[in-house]
Amino acid sequence: MKRLILLCLVALCVATGCHREEKVVKLDNSYRFLVNFNGKYGYCDPTGTTVIPPQFDSASVFSEGLAVVQVNGKNGFIDVNGKLVIPATFESASPFLNGRAAVRKGSRYAYIGQSGKEITGYDFVSTFIYTEGVAAVIVPEKGGNKAGFIDQEGKFAIKPQFDDASHFSEGLAAVKVGKNHGYIDKSGKMVIPPQFYDAAMFRDGLAMVKVNGKFGKVGYVDKTGNLVIPAQYDQGTSFNNGVAAVRQEKNWTLIDRTGKPITDKSYPNPTLFSEGLAPVMVENQVGYMDKTGKMVIKPQFESGSIFVDGYAPVRVNGKCGLINKEGKLVAEPRFVWDQRAIDQYTHYNTHFRKDQ
Repeated sequence: MKRLILLCLVALCVATGCHREEKVVKLDNSYRFLVNFNGKYGYCDPTGTTVIPPQFDSASVFSEGLAVVQVNGKNGFIDVNGKLVIPATFESASPFLNGRAAVRKGSRYAYIGQSGKEITGYDFVSTFIYTEGVAAVIVPEKGGNKAGFIDQEGKFAIKPQFDDASHFSEGLAAVKVGKNHGYIDKSGKMVIPPQFYDAAMFRDGLAMVKVNGKFGKVGYVDKTGNLVIPAQYDQGTSFNNGVAAVRQEKNWTLIDRTGKPITDKSYPNPTLFSEGLAPVMVENQVGYMDKTGKMVIKPQFESGSIFVDGYAPVRVNGKCGLINKEGKLVAEPRFVWDQRAIDQYTHYNTHFRKDQ
């Protein structure tokens, strides 16, 4: 299954029979922005003040008060103060969601809780992040790997039976049966039969799907499987803040949930709305517009991403800084503009942060 909506890593699972008791950890969710300073990763606050010095070869965005960092070639987790609270013993690790993170040792994956205790054994070939209390996992079976879903305790809620699967969103998850994708509910019932070449997560009540093969067209279905926005686009994004970007030939337009363009303009690149604003390129400079198409922060930046908690990263003279919703630089542009880190920030906050 070509994953339209994958986070950083995720590898999959078979649950162990015993349940491991775990103490819920109260976590601090203070604002921390991932920055690259001369090849090392650290974190700053909204003013650009370094709060966790650049020291890591690799790092992730903070999720549920913890972030993945690499120390001496291994991955562990730090809190918002930079303290290594889960030792760096893993070869790879995913951000925490629903109090669970996927981790890898050797060629297999397991899940851990916020305290670092194992929730499952290292039983999985591949894993997805937890959403809505379950996680898609892939396990070896006779005749090939199969995907199913485990609950918070690591027990199978939906037995392995699919050729691939994605995570739940708005009560439904995309699964692959044979060559086609459909959607199941939390009971494992197929509520939208397999019929799509590819299928993305539901956002704002709609999911992007591709029909007629690899070179087919993209449209949007509702939760009954009706193609409410016809498959007529070459590419598209999932909805966010009630808006999706779609491409026909070379131009991108922005549509609402009825498929109607929200402005009469087209753009050279897709964009995403967050907190009511979206970065757009105008004559090779990025500004921010609202849903009426009004430019509320004039185009002046080399690059820019979405707003989160009132701040957005922008590129000025090749460096990364932060602006507020008035367009004022609140964090001096002094960090490396790291596209991998920016993409991770954008994807996590548009797909997995519930308040966006």
